[in-house]
Amino acid sequence: MAFVSEVNFRGTGVASSGEFVEITLGPGDDPADFVVSVYDDDGTLHLSAGITDGEVNLATLVGTPHPDNPDYTIYTISVGLRNATSDANEGSGIALTNVATDTVISFYSADNISAFTATEGAAAGATSEAILEHTDVAQGESYQWDIFGNLTFETINPGDSVLCLAGGTRVQTERGPLRAHDLKLGDMVWTADHGFQPIQWLGKTELSADYLAKNPKQQPITLMKDSLAPGFPQADLTVSRQHRVLISSPVAERMTGEFEVLVPAVKLLDVAGIDPSAPGDGVTLVHILFERHELIAAEGALVESLMLTDHVTTKINGTELGDRKSAVSARLIVDRKMAKQLVSRILKNQRPLFEPRAGHNLGTIAA
Repeated sequence: MAFVSEVNFRGTGVASSGEFVEITLGPGDDPADFVVSVYDDDGTLHLSAGITDGEVNLATLVGTPHPDNPDYTIYTISVGLRNATSDANEGSGIALTNVATDTVISFYSADNISAFTATEGAAAGATSEAILEHTDVAQGESYQWDIFGNLTFETINPGDSVLCLAGGTRVQTERGPLRAHDLKLGDMVWTADHGFQPIQWLGKTELSADYLAKNPKQQPITLMKDSLAPGFPQADLTVSRQHRVLISSPVAERMTGEFEVLVPAVKLLDVAGIDPSAPGDGVTLVHILFERHELIAAEGALVESLMLTDHVTTKINGTELGDRKSAVSARLIVDRKMAKQLVSRILKNQRPLFEPRAGHNLGTIAA
C-alpha cells in the first residue's frame, strides 16, 4: 500500500531549498521494506542531492501520523530534483522500491529528458516514467498522488488527497436513490455507459470539522442545486476537491474535440453556486469502485466513480480492487490551465456547464 504521495521540486536549485519527496505507508507496511533512491540522468545514484549515498531506507527515518488517518504514516525526505539533466545539486529521478519483494513501486523522472534505466541501487533495472515538468505546477504547488495513484497538482501540503462523494449524497441505484454512506458492496448502481453495475469496493475517509478548519485546502466542494444547469444537480452536491464532474457542452467540443469531458470540482470555483464548504460536523467521504471507471448519477448530476491507475496496488487490506479496466478514464479528463480556460469560455458564452444529450437518462432523485 506504500506510495509516493507528494513530490515538491520547484525550488531554487539546491537540495536545501525546501524540495522534498513524501512517502505514505499504510497499515501493516514495514518501513524497513521501503527504500527511496535519487538518480542521476545516467541511471547512477546521485550522491549530493540531499540523500546520503543516494538512497535511504525508511526504517532509519522518523515518520509522522497522517493528519487524516493515524493508521497511515508519512515520511518526508529532503531531496533536490529538477526537470532536466542532473547537475551537482539535483537529481533527475526519484524511485520508491519495496526491497522485500524487489518491486519498484514508482520511478518518476524529468519530463525534459528521455526516460532512463537505473543501473544501481534499489531500483536497478527499472525504467523511469518521465513526467516531472515545472510548467505543470505553479509556484507553491507540487505533484501529489492519492492512495489510488490519481495525480493532482495542489498547494504544497503534507498528506494525500481523496476522490470521493460526501456520505449524504444520493446515488441512483437499482433500488432507487440511496445515500452514499448507506451503499453496500454489490449494490447495483446506475452508470451512464453500462447500465446498472455492482460496486466492487467501498472506502470511507472521515474529515473532522477541526481538521477542515485547519486545512482549508482539503475542504470539499459543494455544487449547489442547479449550479451546472437547471436541474443539475437536483440538490446540493458535495464532493472532494479533485472529484471529477462531467461537463457536457459544445464549447468543450470546440476546445477538445469531445462534447463530454471530466473536470475536477476544484476547477469549477468560478461558477456561481460552486464553493468550498466546511461542514460544522465534518464530512465522511465515500469512494466507490466498479469494474470500470464509470459515470454515476449523484443528486442527478453525472460524476466519476473511483479510477485506479497503473501506480496503485490492486489490493487494499486483502480486497481485490479490480483490473486495468478501472484505470481507463470513462471520458477525456481536462485539468490545469485547460480546465480553467474551458470553464471561462462556457461562462463567457453564457451557456450552462451541463447540456443533456440523448442517453442522459438520469431519472429524478426523489425528495
